[in-house]
Amino acid sequence: MYLKSFEPARPATHAFVSQRRSHVGDFVFVSQDASARFMSEACIDVLNSANRLTGRPGYSWTHIITEDGLEGHQGCLCRPDQNLVLIGGTCQPWRPLGEGMTILRKAIRNTAHLCVVGSAVFVPLSAGMLAAKQLAVHMNFRSSVQEDASPPEIVDASVCHNGTLSSATGHVAAIRMMLDLVGARDGEFTRVALARDLGLMEPQADCGSEEYWRLQRLAQGNQVICDALQMMDEHLEDTLSVGQIADLLDVSPRKLERGFRDLLGRTPLKIYRDLRLDRAYKLLAQTSMPSGEISVACGFSNVTLMKKWFSQKYGQEPCDVRRQAFAGIQRDPGMVN
Repeated sequence: MYLKSFEPARPATHAFVSQRRSHVGDFVFVSQDASARFMSEACIDVLNSANRLTGRPGYSWTHIITEDGLEGHQGCLCRPDQNLVLIGGTCQPWRPLGEGMTILRKAIRNTAHLCVVGSAVFVPLSAGMLAAKQLAVHMNFRSSVQEDASPPEIVDASVCHNGTLSSATGHVAAIRMMLDLVGARDGEFTRVALARDLGLMEPQADCGSEEYWRLQRLAQGNQVICDALQMMDEHLEDTLSVGQIADLLDVSPRKLERGFRDLLGRTPLKIYRDLRLDRAYKLLAQTSMPSGEISVACGFSNVTLMKKWFSQKYGQEPCDVRRQAFAGIQRDPGMVN
């Protein structure tokens, strides 16, 4: 599949993010050795963050370190519905020998999308699979790659996407490569929100919470719904009624209700409450503010009411979240509904 679907003439560009929507969400990471493990874990963290940000388990993965042996994966290292990510370091070329090379060659031929990082460029290169392809290559390996009998075209970039091949020069570039792959599957809005979440873009004063960005994504650019969500996010403490929001947006309450139902699947009141509960969760987990002050800061008329809705949404009492936070036990509120 890998060789058949390759497009050699296609330019190495991030435009693939908006053009390719067929990327699968299942990844197989193969690290050159234990020293490269942290690179794979950094890439996996991008996928984990994407799951949290979108509110659904859209990405899954397995991680293999070649030092642990590849023999047990004969014939099934990577399926046609999986992406193969080969992670190498930036010091020594990765040139597998013997059975390890045979297994990796089969995986490369079988994968839906191949990604190579750092010295992993030498794996498909040794298998004779990169002739006439475009690649981002770490400066430590450029000379060696160019000396190959059929060298690929080396681009002046830290990340390159060319057909069903993606490449990154090192671990920081690998994170950006993974962001692009998420964007190709879930859209540019998600890619940008994820980049902000990971600290790869400057934060904005109005960037909002993860819950807020999930809802903005579901709104699909609908101006009325997006403006309503922003208004809610800016008035978590002094909560507005649906009628007040509709008046400020110059629409009828019925139209606003219908838009929320159609795009977000919930009423404005439920969405508004969830945004306030999301803020309450973070204040409980990250500050020592008393529950009474938190309830006021999140627009609840009293602590009892906040506890009621909090327990329904998260399945635990606010005091449990506070206790777990100070004990070092964290739960992810974004994955609980």
